[in-house]
Amino acid sequence: MSARTSRLSDAGLAARSLRAFRGGLLLLAVVALITSTALCAWPRIASSLLTAELRHELVEAGAGGRDFSTAIQASNSGFGPVLEPVAVWNALPATAVAARERMRPPLRAVTTDGDVAARAAAGIAPPAGAAGNSRYSAVMEAYRGLRSAARLVDGEWPGPIASPLRPDAVVPVVMTREAAKLFAWTLGQERRAGIADGVRLKLTGIVEPRDPSADFWDLDPVRAKGHYVDGGDSGKDFGAVVWLDPASWPVLAAHADETSAAIWYPVVPERFTVEGLPAARAALGNYLASPPAATVGGIAVPLTFATSLQRPLDDFQARAQPANTLFAILAAGPLVVALTVLALGARLVVARRRDALLLMAARGASPARLRSSLAMDAAIASVPAAALGLGIAVAVTPGAVPLAVPVLLAVLCAVLPPLALVLAAGSLTPSVARATRPRWAWVAEVVVVGLAVLSVVLLSRRGLEPAGTGLGVDPLAALTPVLVALAACVLVLRVTVVPLGWLAGVFRRGRGAVALLGASGARGSHAGVLWPVFALIAGVSIALFSVSVLSTERSGLDGGARARVGADLSVTAASTLTADQVTQIGRIPGVDRTATVEFAGGVGVSVSGRTEFVSGYLVDPRQLDAVQQDLPPSARMSTPLTDVITGRTGAILGGWDSRIPVTSALIVSQGTNVHLGVTELDFTPGLYLRDSTWVIIDRTTLPASSEVTGTPQTVLVSLAPGADAQRVHAELARIGGAGATVGDAIAERAALRASPLVAGTESVALLSIALTALLCIGALLLTLVMNTAARIRLVATLRTIGFSSRQTAGVLAWELGPVLVVGLIAGAVVGLLLPGVVLGPLDLRGFTGSPVQPEIVRDPWLILAALAGFAAVAAVATLAALAGARRASPAAVLRTTGGG
Repeated sequence: MSARTSRLSDAGLAARSLRAFRGGLLLLAVVALITSTALCAWPRIASSLLTAELRHELVEAGAGGRDFSTAIQASNSGFGPVLEPVAVWNALPATAVAARERMRPPLRAVTTDGDVAARAAAGIAPPAGAAGNSRYSAVMEAYRGLRSAARLVDGEWPGPIASPLRPDAVVPVVMTREAAKLFAWTLGQERRAGIADGVRLKLTGIVEPRDPSADFWDLDPVRAKGHYVDGGDSGKDFGAVVWLDPASWPVLAAHADETSAAIWYPVVPERFTVEGLPAARAALGNYLASPPAATVGGIAVPLTFATSLQRPLDDFQARAQPANTLFAILAAGPLVVALTVLALGARLVVARRRDALLLMAARGASPARLRSSLAMDAAIASVPAAALGLGIAVAVTPGAVPLAVPVLLAVLCAVLPPLALVLAAGSLTPSVARATRPRWAWVAEVVVVGLAVLSVVLLSRRGLEPAGTGLGVDPLAALTPVLVALAACVLVLRVTVVPLGWLAGVFRRGRGAVALLGASGARGSHAGVLWPVFALIAGVSIALFSVSVLSTERSGLDGGARARVGADLSVTAASTLTADQVTQIGRIPGVDRTATVEFAGGVGVSVSGRTEFVSGYLVDPRQLDAVQQDLPPSARMSTPLTDVITGRTGAILGGWDSRIPVTSALIVSQGTNVHLGVTELDFTPGLYLRDSTWVIIDRTTLPASSEVTGTPQTVLVSLAPGADAQRVHAELARIGGAGATVGDAIAERAALRASPLVAGTESVALLSIALTALLCIGALLLTLVMNTAARIRLVATLRTIGFSSRQTAGVLAWELGPVLVVGLIAGAVVGLLLPGVVLGPLDLRGFTGSPVQPEIVRDPWLILAALAGFAAVAAVATLAALAGARRASPAAVLRTTGGG
């Protein structure tokens, strides 16, 4: 009796209810698991990719592009208070510590302890046999961390010198092998230095960097390699850094006229996170705007720090902002389809329990209790599933920072299934008849269509969104695809009534029963397929959008790499190229076309009465057009050079600081002035343009009377199909000679593709396509499962009245066939239109590394493959439903249902 009582208790009845409907609850648990895993992983994946990209940008910038430093000048002579070099040297470590303490915590967290060094420059006696107009100078540097930064490969480390400095003192020093070779300085040799009478420097050791990429070496490349400048007739300048023992610096510095002490703070890329970036940038701005001060020997010394850190941070932001929005759009597809599957699952569970719920209501159960019971059953399935999804998301994204947002999303995924069941239950009062269509449905449909149209109009009117607007997701761009897909679903369900009704009328007049029954049934049951059609349209459109993102990204990287170089390859000489060199370049196997760029030196350009001398380059537009066929149209230089007013010479101006776009200018030279038809660019169309302000002039229309002439300096090269790019690159470097710069679009593209953000976006797009397709399968299967009973009764009836298996399959194919076909077509149309609507306003230049906005690319083969995949999904789901319906016995079904 006690066992029977326990089975009839509230707990016992609840357990029996869970066992009876465990299939539907298991479905809700699976949906909650998939949704929570995807949703919780999304912000962590986005954070990981953006953080990896941020660190990549900072590493690529090098120490010179991210560290910030200051210099303190000291002298042993002068008027008024004098900063003595020895006092500065002794105070350097404490000064560096105190200056770092002035940093705000976010900035201090991404830097290491300050490093210090002191140096003095002095002329060095030239080696034997050096030209009389050659000049040699050495920077004598004292660095306490040298033995940690460099290893001794030959000789011995320098020792301290005696104090005071004797007139014939010998100061032992070390230098790198490349610098010693540049100076022709052998081990053990002494050279007279111009720091004090009779003082000589003795090379006692050769060192090499332990880590050439370390900040100490990267901040000043002269330390490792020395430097050499050929001044032509004025002679050659040689320079290098030599290191003496730090204990010798106070002795030597006391005799130097001027010295310089440096403090620098290495910025550590691995300590940056995208979440902490705003605080770090604010702290950096504050530190640079309010520099600290130090007191040395009773003299106040302002420490004015300089850094280029803002540039890589700005470059990162230009890449990250559109990428973040793309991540949101790519995540929206699977999310929308998952919500659709959840709605279908809730309807299925409620449909199977409705009779029991109505019976309980008839026996006195209140609607609130029934809804609470439904919500509790769903929560038993969804809460553990959401928690498991959160755990999986955290496990597959180790090291990612955000956790609060994933936890909130997991809570949302746990709450949605109970809420979906309560909403799907509708009215649970037996006396209230259920309406087939809510009165407000048409209002909601009009609102959805209106919002979709409004979002498209706003996006198109907004135009290109400039970079630097923050890292947040663009809500308008992210929501537009979902709104457009939902509007397309509404239109499909409303519009398909017309062709289905027309087909039913046509078939009614014909002799075939299959099409008549199928068209009539499809016309009357279209309202029940709202959710699967929405899932299909959203899935197909987002999948095709993802395909377009992949195609546009790859095309943008390729075109951007060529635009940065100016062609497939380029070679720029250290000074000029001879006519023979230009001819040799054109004869390299694999070279298709070439274009010569002549350097004209400083050209006087006058704009609105303001005259400046800028670097001038002379080109032939026809040659440029031939080598730049593979560049994006907006990056080709031939069009702006030739599209000018008759009588003017075409020109392209860059780096000109003006508030009003420049369209005309005047060449002011020793000859006649020349009127220019100017196109102003905001990017540099080639690696050969090295100056901040430049002008490219059409030399074919430049009057000879202007006396503006040039000499060949750069050759742009387009490759023939199948050419060996590496071999051509090597030949260009050989022909260009020492100091030549070879631009390589393939190498540029490889560098751009090395970005974590590029590879990550491709992976996210492919994952979005796969997950969307998987969830679409679930939505279609759920739709077919919901109508299983009616389908089985229909098959039994048709087979009883003599329909063959083929005819029965034909009638059943009309259940979802027409709507699925229209849904695929609508999804394809939306998917093809979305890239133009959404990608157009996003500034993808920084994301693709291109100086111009990449064109939207729709790869027909990838699109056909995606459509074929979704069509196969729909076909497999329909065939599975047909097979299940045909397995039932007609007699058994008719006995059970009473014939229909």
